[in-house]
Amino acid sequence: MLLTIDVGNTATGVAIFDGDTIASKNKLLTPDEISVTFLKSLVKKELRRPIRGVIVSSVVPFVDESLEQAIREYFHKDAIFIDYTTDSGLTLKIDRPAELGADRIADAVGALHFYEPPFIIIDSGTAITFDVISKDREYLGGSIMPGIELSIHSLAEKTAKLELIHFSIPKSILSTNTEDHIRAGIFYSCVGGLTYMIKEYKKIVGQEAKVIATGGLSKYFEGRIEGIDRFEPDLIYYGLKKIYDRVKK
Repeated sequence: MLLTIDVGNTATGVAIFDGDTIASKNKLLTPDEISVTFLKSLVKKELRRPIRGVIVSSVVPFVDESLEQAIREYFHKDAIFIDYTTDSGLTLKIDRPAELGADRIADAVGALHFYEPPFIIIDSGTAITFDVISKDREYLGGSIMPGIELSIHSLAEKTAKLELIHFSIPKSILSTNTEDHIRAGIFYSCVGGLTYMIKEYKKIVGQEAKVIATGGLSKYFEGRIEGIDRFEPDLIYYGLKKIYDRVKK
């Protein structure tokens, strides 16, 4: 059994692989410090066989040390924490590879589980990111924009008369009250922006490029954006498994 862990700014998720299949998953809000108790709650299902290894993608550096300790104490394993130096099988053709998040590396490798490159990955979470990979498995770059929830919070914090709202997909682009104005403005600007960016990135890597959407908020865009070939919520976990198998072969 292989334990893959994704530590995000908002939530921490795990997927346990039994062979090539995900046997169980779970997700909890990311704490300020990760304890053995938190890890036990996260890996809540009884394990059929012992954990053979642990691999982590983390974009929250201040929890890494406590997570590493908790893994060692609970599983008696030294976890692999991936970064730009990890042998992922990708060539990072960007200005400063050290700045590339571990989650984006894992997403890019995860796409190889489903398609041959080139491909374009859209990850919708706290931020919405694009990652572009060439047919030669070169990570060419991408972009970052505020996610839906981040945009809502920013409007509430920076404007005197706009309150924090709960997001839901607006019924119409032509809204008739303030709450729906916010929902429509944020949602349809995302839809338009993502549609445009897919077209532009395909001009760079080729029209045959597959487009994969992942992340907790990608569900809002399913069926609403042309050009997305697959919605895959477990992309990062497949990427972590492929990296683990490559490093440990």
